[in-house]
Amino acid sequence: MKYGKIRIEDGNLIFAKRMLINYLPCKDILWAYMRREGVEGGRQKQFSTSSLVIITRRKKRYEFEMTDKEIRDCIQLLKVLNPKLATGFPKGARIPLQSLPNTRDLGALATKDGRHILPRRLLRSGNLYHMSLQDQDTLLDEYHLSTVVDFRTRKEVLEKPDTVLEGVEYHEISIVDEETLGITRSGNLLEMLLKFDQPIDEFMQKQYVSFVRDDFSVKQYARFLDVILQQEEGAVLWHCSMGKDRVGVGTALLLYALGVPMETIMEDYLRTNRCLEEDQQHMIRLLETKMIVDNEVMDKIKALYRVKEEYLEAVFDAIRQDYGSEEMFLKRALYMTPKAVDSLRKKYLV
Repeated sequence: MKYGKIRIEDGNLIFAKRMLINYLPCKDILWAYMRREGVEGGRQKQFSTSSLVIITRRKKRYEFEMTDKEIRDCIQLLKVLNPKLATGFPKGARIPLQSLPNTRDLGALATKDGRHILPRRLLRSGNLYHMSLQDQDTLLDEYHLSTVVDFRTRKEVLEKPDTVLEGVEYHEISIVDEETLGITRSGNLLEMLLKFDQPIDEFMQKQYVSFVRDDFSVKQYARFLDVILQQEEGAVLWHCSMGKDRVGVGTALLLYALGVPMETIMEDYLRTNRCLEEDQQHMIRLLETKMIVDNEVMDKIKALYRVKEEYLEAVFDAIRQDYGSEEMFLKRALYMTPKAVDSLRKKYLV
């Protein structure tokens, strides 16, 4: 099949470069996506081109200009020839699943040195309780999910156990002790809201800071990063109850270790608010049938379904106060030595 200036024959992508014909085995392609350059709009129609971008296992990058239809058809054929091929440019976006509103692919997030996280390898999520059959198929067949890390406590796991997927390895790495449960952890929601009488923002910031100051929590995040580092094939997914607090901090630490700039880390963290907006509105309507939802109760509901920039800022402020820098925290508290960080980046960045 011919697409623009390339063709695919006998399992090889064939193209000319410097007057030489090159044969790239399709099974050696890690990632393929469409790249657009230029825009259309305003008073004048500006020049716009589309290209197929190919990333190989040896981290070589090729770009071939062609039409959008040729790119889509080419990627479709490449996917048939190499089912493990990562496609698209998610940039940390939500995976469109039926029953999991806050499951996201960190793929394509850019690092400070211009590299990108390989898509379909690192997934963050809320709980996997009562996952639909279609969502199970998506995670297994399209994302090749092979490892799940559960940040919840044993009590939470028993209350809402993960849907068990065949061939997937599960790790229970509770970030908090069973006795230090907070408002986002367990129990009847309405009962917790009625009894909770602390300033909610102050409480949440203290809880976030405890994730990087409590010895138990820090050691558990170190275990999590070790699982990520040891992962070989397929995607690894980590989750807590809603995928916002414990997962939010764990993801931020991972992204920092990968070299993602703080601005991008914060954007990924705050994306939770959009993902959980519908669930928040549903809970508000439900509670309005049971009680008067005044401003105080509304703030507590938002704390369950939303994150705030100052929560994550408090985490990194505490790290710098206690360790001097994020790099020293990674090394001394999370055992991410420069060698381990380099291995992590080689594994997940292209």
